Amino acid sequence: MNLKERIIRRKDGSIFFRDFFNEYDDEYVGNVYSELVKEGSLIRLSQGIYYKPIKTRLGILYPKVEDLIGVIAKRDHAVILPTGNTAIHHLGLTTQVPTNYEFLTNGAARKLQIGNHTITLKHGVANNFAFKGKLMPVLHQALKAIGRDNITQEMTGKIALLLQKSPETTTFQHDLAIMSKWEQDVINKTKHPAQ
Repeated sequence: MNLKERIIRRKDGSIFFRDFFNEYDDEYVGNVYSELVKEGSLIRLSQGIYYKPIKTRLGILYPKVEDLIGVIAKRDHAVILPTGNTAIHHLGLTTQVPTNYEFLTNGAARKLQIGNHTITLKHGVANNFAFKGKLMPVLHQALKAIGRDNITQEMTGKIALLLQKSPETTTFQHDLAIMSKWEQDVINKTKHPAQ
């Protein structure tokens, strides 16, 4: 079975990278991808990233942002964190769905276009990735984006629920110490069990 057939046989919704098929010459892989894009069998999401679309009667179903980010993180052996409005939405602290998604990464910076959405991966400084838990680094990014003077009582309540669901007791104190004083004050109001 040649490479083109292998790609066509993959299930709809699959994501491919330029270096996905190391057993083939790089130029050959690129030519096969280009041919499949022209035929409409693949969509080029970004340089070196292709998608086998899920086609419905309403149009093309693009991959979920979280799924695509997960695949990129795994492939690049990178940590990728939502930041700004993306982090706020990710934690459910707002009902507004962002049209542009922003992430920090310790891997390669890039910009992707998924349907009407732009996904930006910016290279972040090391202290953004010093956290040991999974919730606290995202919470840190969300709080920074909201700002000290814009934290509502409702948000504090939602943060308390998030910390109840994912207490991260073994990493909590370490991660809390990385945060700014005002962020610590917000989290301390939630009466976390590890406090």
